[in-house]
Amino acid sequence: MIQIISHNNASELILLSGTYLEQNESENNLPIGLAYRLAEDPYYYGSELPLLLSILEQGKVVGIAVMTPPNRIILSRIDANIQTTVAHLVDHLREIDVQIPGVVGPEAEAQAFSDCWAEGIDDVSASTDKRMRVFEARSVTNLPLSPGRLRFAHHNDHPLMAKWISSLSEAVGEPTSFDGAKSRAEKLITDQQLYIWDNNGPVSIAGVSRLMKNGATIGVVYTPPEHRNNGYATSSVLLLTKKLLSDGYSFCSLYTDLSNPTSNSIYTKIGYVPVGDALAFNFSIQ
Repeated sequence: MIQIISHNNASELILLSGTYLEQNESENNLPIGLAYRLAEDPYYYGSELPLLLSILEQGKVVGIAVMTPPNRIILSRIDANIQTTVAHLVDHLREIDVQIPGVVGPEAEAQAFSDCWAEGIDDVSASTDKRMRVFEARSVTNLPLSPGRLRFAHHNDHPLMAKWISSLSEAVGEPTSFDGAKSRAEKLITDQQLYIWDNNGPVSIAGVSRLMKNGATIGVVYTPPEHRNNGYATSSVLLLTKKLLSDGYSFCSLYTDLSNPTSNSIYTKIGYVPVGDALAFNFSIQ
């Protein structure tokens, strides 16, 4: 029997489902990382309270779903019959009348959810937005570094960081308002989670997207066009990964877009290995 439990806050979700998620922490880095962030600040990702669901089979946690409106629903790995479990999840979401703009999750789970959500509804269509791969590193290869150094982004870097985060959002197909980019830059700088590769001035950035119990997820990797092909991003991610591992994290994880072979090859050289594929779908009303 499948049971869907709705949580009032992310701490409740972590208490019930955290151990399950940590069994595949790298692959589940997105939902568990969001849960840890939301436990600190329920409004970190927007002005609406998040949707936080644990999925149980015979009383045992087999997955979770998290959504921070108006963003897509995010699925963890599901350790049960995926089709059956997703059907129960979709039924629950329709019963509580939640608007779902899309889904992100492991390949099989996201595909099943997309098919089920669009099934039987004539005016809803699903389109694949992105094919991704999750990578993990537990050690790094010492490659030659580019000229420059890695440093924290400071508050006087904020205007440029906001501009670059806005450009990154456009480049990955998830545009945000400039106010949104400014807010994200401010939070990352305040939390000391945004790093700059500085070679007589900022030339590239990399950041810590999410922290988990045992690992950290690297994201916000961006080099503006005028500074590309100099290895700055490779150097940034390599040293940031090394720092996080030396800080006591067991691993670092990150997502890559499979349509960008350059980034995939860069991370492999550093020491990242693939642990799973993921899909993102958008839903639209025709």
